[in-house]
Amino acid sequence: MRDRNRHDNLRRLCDAGLRLFLAEGTAAVSIDDIVGAAAMAKGSFYRYVSDKAELVAHIITPVADEVVRAMDRCEDALRTARGESVIDSIYLRLALELAQIVAAQPTTILLYLQEVRAPRGGARASIHALADQLTARTIRLTEVARDHGLIRDVDARVAALTVIGAIDGILFATLRGRSDRGQPDATAIVTELVRIVLHGIRR
Repeated sequence: MRDRNRHDNLRRLCDAGLRLFLAEGTAAVSIDDIVGAAAMAKGSFYRYVSDKAELVAHIITPVADEVVRAMDRCEDALRTARGESVIDSIYLRLALELAQIVAAQPTTILLYLQEVRAPRGGARASIHALADQLTARTIRLTEVARDHGLIRDVDARVAALTVIGAIDGILFATLRGRSDRGQPDATAIVTELVRIVLHGIRR
């Protein structure tokens, strides 16, 4: 029972924090704002997290873990691939997995995209750590594909940063405007971007 109450109360803090962070940014939101929105006493906040940075980490970590697992599966597939014709299916499978994460957690993804544009520091530590990890992993995926002869000899960093920049920019614009145009079709967005990139780097 105690574990269930802890989980429920932490969820309330995360939900309240996420709403406020999206509306005002992590830097502008105070702990008083969060506990007020969660209808909890301020002392309860510190029972579950030590500060705003840890609360943001609780919000971001489940999505980050899913993204990393999807990239792990993609890397495994690239390392065992035989023949350049499989590259499309491997990257499109990754695109589908990432699109499913976006569709399931659009507000958390939007928080990431919003706050990664702000300076490092403060409550954004876990967000910038995820950004660094995504950059490193995307570069590695490109290097693995290139070294296995699945794509042409490209500069892995340039290719990776191009992909990340395009996806971030388009998803951010789409997710910000979703209330006016309904739920974004993340699958179509990510899949089309993957096809565009593959057209440029395919052997």
